[in-house]
Amino acid sequence: MSGFAAIVRFDNQPVDEAAIHRMTAAMDFRAHDGIRHEIGKTFALGHCMFHTTAESLEASQPLVSSDGGLVIAMDGWLANPDELREQLLERKARLRNRSDAELILHAYETWGEDCAIRIEGEFAFVIRDGRTNTVFCAKDHVSMRPFHYHWDGRRLVVASDIAAVLAAGDFARKLNPDQMAEQLASEFYSLDETVWTGVMRLPLASILRVDGNGPKVRRYWTPPLETSIRYKREEEYYEHYREVLLDSVRRASRSQVPVACEVSGGHDSSAIFALARRLKEGDRLPAPDALGFTLSGVPGDKSDEIEYARDVGRFLGVPIHETPRTVPDLSWFARQIEVECDMPYFPNSQSMFAEVEMVRQHGCRVLLDGEGGDEFVGGSAFVLNEMLLEGNLGGVVRELRHMKRRNGWKYAGERLFRYGFRPMAPMAFDGAMRHLRRHRQPWGEHLGNGPHWASRAILERLAEKREVAHQQDQNWKIRHPVRRRLWRELQNPFFEFLRDLSARLVARLGIELRTPMYSRRYIEFIFGLPEQMRFFDGYGKRIHLGALRHDLPESVLNRRSKAEFSFTFDRQLQPLASLFLQTIPDENRPEVCKDGLLKLYKNYEETGEGIWELWRIYGWYVLKNMEEIA
Repeated sequence: MSGFAAIVRFDNQPVDEAAIHRMTAAMDFRAHDGIRHEIGKTFALGHCMFHTTAESLEASQPLVSSDGGLVIAMDGWLANPDELREQLLERKARLRNRSDAELILHAYETWGEDCAIRIEGEFAFVIRDGRTNTVFCAKDHVSMRPFHYHWDGRRLVVASDIAAVLAAGDFARKLNPDQMAEQLASEFYSLDETVWTGVMRLPLASILRVDGNGPKVRRYWTPPLETSIRYKREEEYYEHYREVLLDSVRRASRSQVPVACEVSGGHDSSAIFALARRLKEGDRLPAPDALGFTLSGVPGDKSDEIEYARDVGRFLGVPIHETPRTVPDLSWFARQIEVECDMPYFPNSQSMFAEVEMVRQHGCRVLLDGEGGDEFVGGSAFVLNEMLLEGNLGGVVRELRHMKRRNGWKYAGERLFRYGFRPMAPMAFDGAMRHLRRHRQPWGEHLGNGPHWASRAILERLAEKREVAHQQDQNWKIRHPVRRRLWRELQNPFFEFLRDLSARLVARLGIELRTPMYSRRYIEFIFGLPEQMRFFDGYGKRIHLGALRHDLPESVLNRRSKAEFSFTFDRQLQPLASLFLQTIPDENRPEVCKDGLLKLYKNYEETGEGIWELWRIYGWYVLKNMEEIA
């Protein structure tokens, strides 16, 4: 993945050239193909290049318009370059090359701020408009590329990474108490804040416009909430789904070198690789080849999916390249927190280092993954509501029997009320219930009643954040329960943070990660589906598995288990016992309840639960020490 940086002054003072060089130096791990800068009197843009398409080789960045009035720096790739190019040529645009940056620059010239809705793919970019003395920025529909910025009233600082924004200097490094409270308690509310005060994140599907009056953020896309896709025959759903997913894989496979595919042996990554191979067989793959790669887990453990991955290779008649998972020592994570000025990578994701190294050794620069399948086609118990509205009582009884078989009649009855009848209530009732429950903590019984390791002051701060989020939330007005659930998941603040973290990790590994099941066309199709095409006979992914029944081996199609990689956390958390049981309690930190922290770690030792919460506490602690030392 490439990286970009920008400094733009709105007080007519000269820009600090040394600052833009510090910013790009902080992201030099992204610059496999060089670093360039474009510097004017009041602005400076920098770019760390990583070429992943043949078209990107035709233009250097930052890219300046032919009249010198515009300059762009971007990270990412476009999913609709051919359509966009055709539209621009119809409007007499004079395209100088085929690069995505050139297309975005002309799209902005042609449609202004409305260009964002016409651009598909995974991207983040900044355009300095010298004609109007403004800055225009945009981020893709689901935040697959990071974008951070700082505004001090006179100067805008923009960069892919937090560390690069901080490298610009000239403002105090102070941790954001609200974000640190969210990280400590694992309770997330903010889409646009980071762990540093004044360093902001541009949220998903948003544009940022900046002039002398300051920044203004606006959302440019929401998924279709009223569109329904209905067919008479099940097979028609399968055909349409496979067509959409195949097209998403094709668009994500554009590369000048072979494209790599992660093949875990699960339903989703296996499907992506299978469709990439079908495209290759049909001479429709926009890359020289599609290669499969997988990681082996601990033999005999839930982390080991290797036989499923091998079955995929045998079924498709191609090799799957294998390597064991790696687990670094704790010092590696501590160094990364210090260098990147952010919360640590999660141990389960960092274990892909060996796989990515193997990908690079085979000459690949793009890696396709299968993220999104569980979220978008996993389905939910809201299928009961859909069946009730249709009068399909037989279907309701069938699903309840499956629920009873697994968890008992009490569980099935609760599901029937909550997911079947409750969504039928009028909006006025929903509003009243929402008001009555506005102070309820979101934790339930998980790890005890609430984050008991956080102090009362932290809990009170989170209560204030919860109240603000409650007042700002408009998603509860979406009457379709499934679409409301899907849209909430896309806007989950933790996943916004997690996507930034994942993008930076793979960039550091020297690869560009692309996610076909997060494509805009795929998501827009998914939002229109009936829930019964996702969840049926007690299981999810009905449409996914039905559509790909001729593309995957029986072992994968019939698989109902999920791999889990808690051993990667254990390797880090067990050596940290003294931190949680002695160091933090002895320091009497005002944010931490000592008894609660001791209880959390003891519970982890006994049950294995709480790994995510403990890991965030570790990251919180290291960042707090960094601030105190500075």
